[in-house]
Amino acid sequence: MAPDEIDNTDKGIIYLLQQDARKRTVADIGEQVGVSSSTVTNRIDRLEEQGVIKGYHTIVDYTKAGLGHHLLITATVPISKKEELLDEIMEVSGVVSVRELLTNNDNLSLELVGRTQGDIEESLEDLDSLGVNLARVEIMKQERAQPYNHFGQEFADEEDVG
Repeated sequence: MAPDEIDNTDKGIIYLLQQDARKRTVADIGEQVGVSSSTVTNRIDRLEEQGVIKGYHTIVDYTKAGLGHHLLITATVPISKKEELLDEIMEVSGVVSVRELLTNNDNLSLELVGRTQGDIEESLEDLDSLGVNLARVEIMKQERAQPYNHFGQEFADEEDVG
């Protein structure tokens, strides 16, 4: 889908879903962007089918969930094997996300969680056995997220619906 195919209604819907997809009904979204709930449903379905909306994810405070080890890892895998390794990396216990970076070196960003140091060490050994070369490992303290400002609030009148 080309960016110019996303109109202001789509932008408002995406903005509201990014803000809080769990608590928003299609009726609420429709009221806020000025269309019917069936239009919102159709728009969401189309955006999902076209891959603009790829899923809905819960942001977890892993420390509060008993997983006190939360790491961000920058890594390198051979470019020729990157595509085949992505699924294998996702299967490693504790890996919760993988981002492919457009560089030759340090071409992956991984998020890894574990209950204990032993859990983390085991996951790191599994990554190593796959040929993942760890460049940098950082302990993550907290995460915040917000909707991208291109999908701005101006397309969703949030004052009308509480």
